[in-house]
Amino acid sequence: MKTRTTGEHCGEKRALGSSRWRGVIRMPRKPRLPTLAAYLLLLSLVLLLYVSVRDSEQDSQQQTADPQLGNQGAGEEPSLGARSIKGTKRRGRTKDLPANPHNFHMMINNANVCSGESTVWLLVLVSSAVANFHRRRAIRDTWGGSAPLTASHAKLVVEESRTYGDILQEDFVDSYMNLTLKSVMGLKWASTYCQQAHYVMKTDDDMYVNIPSLITYLQESRRSRWITGYIMSGDIVKDLYSASLNTRIIPVEDVYVTAHLARSIGVHPPVHDNRFTCGEMVNDDCDLVQVFTGHRITPERMYHIWDKLNPNGITSPCFDF
Repeated sequence: MKTRTTGEHCGEKRALGSSRWRGVIRMPRKPRLPTLAAYLLLLSLVLLLYVSVRDSEQDSQQQTADPQLGNQGAGEEPSLGARSIKGTKRRGRTKDLPANPHNFHMMINNANVCSGESTVWLLVLVSSAVANFHRRRAIRDTWGGSAPLTASHAKLVVEESRTYGDILQEDFVDSYMNLTLKSVMGLKWASTYCQQAHYVMKTDDDMYVNIPSLITYLQESRRSRWITGYIMSGDIVKDLYSASLNTRIIPVEDVYVTAHLARSIGVHPPVHDNRFTCGEMVNDDCDLVQVFTGHRITPERMYHIWDKLNPNGITSPCFDF
């Protein structure tokens, strides 16, 4: 009895379950198009409101975090803030913000290089990588120094600066793509600490510069608001630096300074002179007698050229005509 009754109940339950399942299958309800459209419209409005609120919060946070940047003009000194060379594509940026604030901290600054000198005829800024100590020493021992300096075993730039007192360094990454920042750093330093310089030259640590010939040329020229080769007259250095604050950085340093910045202050195009070599390798050491600069000079060869151009009483093949 129990077994049969149990079987009957199980059968009834299965039948009822099957009938109910078939009813569910037979009664699917498709969503109505007006209702679906209303849901999508409501979701779109919510998303738009969220994006608008988020943008407003970011703009207000940025204005609160950088209250000083909005007050800077084109020629004012930027505050020492974030160390980024981009700093332009920020939401809410206005035209008053500098395109290139150059807000780097001077880690090594020999500010007294020009002090005590009423007149500096030529200030030479040598762009050099941190590791290139031997190149800098070769320059100091040859064309970049009044007399050969004693050798130093300094391995750190800080120690090198203490030894020679001629290093400038800011806290940006020392890389090929940041060479333009080095040029801007030089303009900033010269316009701040060596305003009495008649001319400023920017060069690299693999270049030999014929200083005596170059000085003679500059003394004969005596030009103002002028750029030629790697040299600019001292009266435009501050203007060039001020222009850099509103000119976006590009990796090609020479084009940036002598074209973009020079054009913005009205001293473009620069005066061309073939005696400033433009990247060409010097084949013969004695060629430096006729030109102002020579590229791709190793430290060892720099000493050889110096000995030939400054024979000290010994017959030199460069002057044996």
